[in-house]
Amino acid sequence: MIDPTTPGSTPDATAAPPGAGPAPAPDPAPEPVTVAEAAGAATGERVMPLLEHLDELRKALFRIAVAAIILIGGAWAFSDRLLDALIIRLLGPGQKALALTPGEAFSARMTVALWTGGLVAVPYLLLEVWRFVAPGLKRDERKFAIPWMVASGILLYAGIAFALELLLPAMVGMLQSFATPNIEARVSVGSLLGFAVKLAAGCGLLFQMPLVLCLLAWFGIVSPRMLWRAWRHAVFFIALGAAVITPGDGPSMLILTAPLVVLYFLSVLVAWLIWRARGRPERQGLFA
Repeated sequence: MIDPTTPGSTPDATAAPPGAGPAPAPDPAPEPVTVAEAAGAATGERVMPLLEHLDELRKALFRIAVAAIILIGGAWAFSDRLLDALIIRLLGPGQKALALTPGEAFSARMTVALWTGGLVAVPYLLLEVWRFVAPGLKRDERKFAIPWMVASGILLYAGIAFALELLLPAMVGMLQSFATPNIEARVSVGSLLGFAVKLAAGCGLLFQMPLVLCLLAWFGIVSPRMLWRAWRHAVFFIALGAAVITPGDGPSMLILTAPLVVLYFLSVLVAWLIWRARGRPERQGLFA
């Protein structure tokens, strides 16, 4: 070892001075930061890890299941009156549906309770969905998501109400009118309820069409100009969807097609408002 007191010698930079303690340990290397954590730190928002997300999803599903069970149980108490009101609405006063098997009446009441409780639970379901996804949305996305979810529930109820009040009574009456003098038009409660559920659910889904178009316009996939130019194709596919939902006869197809065409043109107007609010050029878009 070189003596630092020797002339011409160079002191060891790493050697500790005489009498000094041990050298301090170097600082540990910083842990890697993920992209999500960096984005959360930049925006000042807390980023939830994956396991915490899964735990929140589990809690939300549990709350939804509990609410659905309570509402379905409450709907069971009124299922007999609801079923009678549906039969009178579709078949007319004084008409009765048949129970062809011993358990058909019970199955019909259970079906009414399930669908009624599920429909009443839709607002709470949307609330839980919002509570789960809202922390991961940006401010402008939240402004769009709230009216989108509210409109989704309103259009769902509007489609089901349209089916129960207008479409189903007209269709059942029209189909029963084809009976001959040697045919007695009688229907079982199970087939009548299945027919009503299919059409009501189909109308509720078809009435979501404006939300799909507005969502595509929000992300810039389609433009209002494209939707306006494609109105003939839209009417064709709307009629095709109405033919799938209904038995395919002319009157019922027209009853279902008419409000959907009106909703399509209202969707074009709302898409144009969204397009202007986001400041996009008229011809911009994947399908402009």
